[in-house]
Amino acid sequence: MPGIPKALLIPLRETLKSCDEFGTQDQLYSALSVEELRPWRDSLNEGRNQNQRVSFTIAHLADKQIKGKGNALAFFVKMLSDIYDLPDERHDRLSSLAEQIEWVSNVPIRPGKLESMNSEANPAGSQMIWISEAERMLECARSVARIDVQTFSDGNPRGSSTGTAWLLTPSLALTCRHVIEAMGTLGTSINPKDLRMQILSTLLTFDYTAGGKGLQYKISSLEYPSFESPSLDYAIIRLEDRSDKPLHDRGYLRLDSDSPLTSQTSLYIIQHPLGHPQQISGDLFVKPSTSPGCILYRTPTNPGTSGSPVFNRVGWGVVALHNGENTEARLREGLLMKEVLSDLMMHRQDIYEEIMVAQNSKE
Repeated sequence: MPGIPKALLIPLRETLKSCDEFGTQDQLYSALSVEELRPWRDSLNEGRNQNQRVSFTIAHLADKQIKGKGNALAFFVKMLSDIYDLPDERHDRLSSLAEQIEWVSNVPIRPGKLESMNSEANPAGSQMIWISEAERMLECARSVARIDVQTFSDGNPRGSSTGTAWLLTPSLALTCRHVIEAMGTLGTSINPKDLRMQILSTLLTFDYTAGGKGLQYKISSLEYPSFESPSLDYAIIRLEDRSDKPLHDRGYLRLDSDSPLTSQTSLYIIQHPLGHPQQISGDLFVKPSTSPGCILYRTPTNPGTSGSPVFNRVGWGVVALHNGENTEARLREGLLMKEVLSDLMMHRQDIYEEIMVAQNSKE
């Protein structure tokens, strides 16, 4: 097997890095101790970290063949797939990758052909979306809504604004504080009476994927914050249920508050930019922000995206709440879910516990 095309190599590396077997060199050696792979185990270079262990393993096994069983790397990846149970996403990903590796290993390579395989139509090696991931996106999208806020000033309607919100329990939704306030930025005070009127008139529209489509719900209460004192840029709202379309049937998003974030982490956002029908965009994590508890990323957004969930592509758990544009860094900024949960645990223990009960049952 002369080489692996970038279109296959990138998702292969990403998936292998999520496997426990690459946690330490001893764990990797143990995984390679099966009879079929033992001839190459001891000659594998020792990696100083997980990235090296993944790279060394791919390079070492890619051109090896197991008599009667095909490519050694494909065999190893399929073996890893069988280690994980079916509900674990790694099972299907690894199984699919193993099939693709075996197929590539059997493709005759003509002189000069390998170079074209690596660059043709995708010179940057951009990641593509698997059909199984598209299905997962659609599942997550059902828990994301456009939020329309009727704004008031001294008791009088003065306009409207839009944002994005999403379910983190069957009845609690999360969005940005500034979306609910409809004041544009934090630090601008709002009349409590106007705020109450805004909350009562706000509508969340789920399944808004095209004009004329969608299902609307009202807010029954603002659970947190009280807006009487400075707080982080998030708001927890409780929705008023519908007997004909119970929220419980819609599902809610899984949180991934401890996800490790590096320059290789792909972050995706399901959003309603400019109040338009639901869309999704993706790009890479960049670095922690100078704003406390926030991160910066390249994922494209527009006004109206504030309040959207920021997903780690691996696992499709929510790692952050999108807050807006960091103009100084010229990057997008989001509040980590770890910070949201920590703040709730300190100020609203009851809401924190309600969220954790729902999240633990989802696991």
